[in-house]
Formats: sequence, structure tokens, C-alpha cells
Amino acid sequence: MAEGGRGRMKKKYRLVFVCDAGMGSSALGASMLRRKLIEYKIDAEVKNASIDNEGIVADIIVSHENFAHILKKRYPKTLIISLSDFMNRENYNKVVEIMQNMQQNKLNVLRKENILVNCPVETSDEAILSVGKMLVDGGYVTPEYIQGMMERDHSLSVFMGNTLAIPHGEYEYKKFIKHSGIVIKVYPQAIDWHGEKVHLVLGLAGIGEDHINILSNCATVFSEMSDVERVIQNQDVEEIFNLLTAEEE
Repeated sequence: MAEGGRGRMKKKYRLVFVCDAGMGSSALGASMLRRKLIEYKIDAEVKNASIDNEGIVADIIVSHENFAHILKKRYPKTLIISLSDFMNRENYNKVVEIMQNMQQNKLNVLRKENILVNCPVETSDEAILSVGKMLVDGGYVTPEYIQGMMERDHSLSVFMGNTLAIPHGEYEYKKFIKHSGIVIKVYPQAIDWHGEKVHLVLGLAGIGEDHINILSNCATVFSEMSDVERVIQNQDVEEIFNLLTAEEE
């Protein structure tokens, strides 16, 4: 990595319990949820707030069902979970289940088995077909999506610079994506990509925001040619996985 590092650290999920005053039921609910999350070993920061607070920053907002419509309108990009009873411990299982699914989805976007190193030289079209098949085999897309990847590169090259190419389908092929997914091939010997040298091919199928963190890390890690060269030379699946799945604090 470049000298000094970039400080990527795994962050906690941010949850905020909301009630009318932000002192009573939300404080109680936040306390009960903290215990439940500790029980299930889920790392999260849990706070409580008043419905009058219009500047809440959170990954998940939990509220009484009476406030859900207000919060969904106010925070359209935030997951809102509504509960009918803050005292019912069973209601918190719903929150835990949702968070477990969120964690699993993040892990499944990039799997270690979908990082291939020491790949032999092939053409750019062969590379696209290869990562496309990996996306299909991984359950991320249907086979039709591969055609969209080919068309996208033929109409506008997916070469990104610094020996990185990111094949992905054109917009009209988005309907063939089942889940967000990323697959990677690393070529010790560069392949020709419309006249450019490519060592790293990252096949992408993206819906929602599950894949955004990994792409953000790609932009950071592969912005320095020295870091790119290190990845190419090391051919280390574990290192690549850790670099691209780290979360910024």
C-alpha cells in the first residue's frame, strides 16, 4: 500500500431508535436492542432520538409504527423498521434478522472463490465472457446479462486506467441482475484491451448500494500504480479480498 495507508477500517452499523420525545420508549428500545445485538455478536452503534430531530444519520432507523410514514418520507434512502410494541422482546428478533441479512448480502457481493489469480492471457472478449460466466455461476445474473457486458465494452470501452477494466452490462440489461455481485481475474501478463494493457478485470453486476463500498475501495486501492503492481505481483486472494471489502469509518 502507499506510504501512510488510507485508514480503511470496518465500521459499525448505525441504528437510531426514534420516539416522540427521544427520552422514554426510544431509550428503552435502544437499550433492549443493544443487548440483543451483543447476544448475536452483531457490531452496531445504537442511539435514540426524538421524532423532531430532522438530522438523523443512520443505516437503520427503528420507530413505533405510528411514526414510520413520517420517517420514510423524511429519510427515503434509509431503512426504516417499524415496531408495534417496544416492550415485546420478540419484536427485536425482526431487527436482528434484517441486520444478519444485510451482513450476509455485503459478504456475498464479493466472495473469495470469485477472485482468480495467475490467469492466462486471453482476449478482452474472452475475459468478458469469462467474468460474465463467473457472475452467472455465482447466482448474480442470468446468462442474458453477458451480452449486455459485451455490448457495453464494444460501444464504450470499460478500460478504467491503471491496467484495470470493469466489464458491466448496459442499462437495459439491468433486469437480468438477480443480486449485486463482483468477480475478479488477475493476469500476471497483461492482456490487450483495445490497445491498452490490462492486468485486473473486475466483472460487475450492481443493483441498489450493496456493491458501492467495494467499488469505492477499488477507486482507492487502484488509484496508485504502486498498489496495483503489488496486487499483480503478489497474486494473493486473501489480500485482494481484504483490500476490497474493508469499510471506511
